[in-house]
Amino acid sequence: MGRLPTGNRQYQIEHVWNVHHEITRLALIGMKSVDIAHTLNISPVTVSYTLNSTIVRRQLDIMRAARDVDALEVSRNIKNLAPRAVKVLEELMECELPNIKLSSAKDVLDRAGFPAVKEVNINTGRTYLTKDEIEDIKARARHIGLTVVPTESIIDVGDEHGQSELGNSQGG
Repeated sequence: MGRLPTGNRQYQIEHVWNVHHEITRLALIGMKSVDIAHTLNISPVTVSYTLNSTIVRRQLDIMRAARDVDALEVSRNIKNLAPRAVKVLEELMECELPNIKLSSAKDVLDRAGFPAVKEVNINTGRTYLTKDEIEDIKARARHIGLTVVPTESIIDVGDEHGQSELGNSQGG
């Protein structure tokens, strides 16, 4: 009878073959292990062993670091171009063509944190009130000063000398 292996044995690839390069590349772009296996027509276990091996992990770390350096370089270039882009937007806002002027103004507002409204949510409902409830609401609003009584609804009756409370003389 054979001996059972003692300890925690792990599968480690010793050489990176083309299939391992492809697994690494697909993992770097964010593909899931099961999708990599399906795409390359290999078993998910092979993908798992490959991605967990020391040599491929080291290679993935190097590739990710290179990608991060590239992203930092792009970010630095964008920051360097930003002042020139602002000047271009300022010039476009002074343009005589209204559509270009409008477009550049919208861009500036978007970047300043005032974008156009994209979505409006309206919740509607119905409430049935009796005439007494409506009159009570109106009275409370008048009491706290939320309503303005239009001057057309005021009937001004003058005093005995023809002077009204509003300061107008009546009669003609």
